[in-house]
Amino acid sequence: MSNAEENTHIKKNQEVIREYLRSQFKGFELTEKRDAPLSHTFTVTKSSEERYILKVSWPQLSDESNTPERTNQRLVTDDVAGRMKGKSQGEYFPWGKH
Repeated sequence: MSNAEENTHIKKNQEVIREYLRSQFKGFELTEKRDAPLSHTFTVTKSSEERYILKVSWPQLSDESNTPERTNQRLVTDDVAGRMKGKSQGEYFPWGKH
């Protein structure tokens, strides 16, 4: 996979994750922080007391076998939003191999 193809693949997976989080955390603000090549962090915030963090490993985003469709299916199957909500405030939920 060329760098351009890999970047496109990563962007598609990131968009799938954004859409999933928006659908699961209605009314929350979504922010992101890139820490390539280690991870990408998505934070959904409603107030100072209500903030959930998802830290996605870079291989989870870049691996060719993780198509956007498969990524979406795994978000649902792994109940990522539910598991994020189960973390204490300030703790992140790690998704993928870190």
